[in-house]
Amino acid sequence: MKKYIIFALALACILHIGIAGCQKTTSGSDIYAFPERTAQIKCTVYSQGAEKEFVLGSDEHNPHGLSVMPVIAWYYGLKLISCDKPEDVEGAEHYTFTVNGASVFSYEDRGSEAYIIVSDTWYKVNNPSAPPLAND
Repeated sequence: MKKYIIFALALACILHIGIAGCQKTTSGSDIYAFPERTAQIKCTVYSQGAEKEFVLGSDEHNPHGLSVMPVIAWYYGLKLISCDKPEDVEGAEHYTFTVNGASVFSYEDRGSEAYIIVSDTWYKVNNPSAPPLAND
């Protein structure tokens, strides 16, 4: 009987290590899908105590006609891994995205690392890059 219990415990440990160690990379589109008709995306950037808002899409606040498509393509191209919330750091840039009036996700750029936050779930970004918010 002891052999069976030891075998079962060993098997459980192996399975737990295998499952925990192999986190699957997923794309942004698997985490959040933009509505088919995304008319507007607002992004508020918090950096070094300052706040700046960008409005993309059709709106009277968008005089330069910035399209929502670059942001959607950027987000769908992100490679994400689910993770626990990391410790807070100072100096990170934080982007909050509002789509068609609803706050949907945030992007936290820490320089060498970046995270996507959707519904209080954190995802580490394997291929971090700044969101395309302006015509340069």
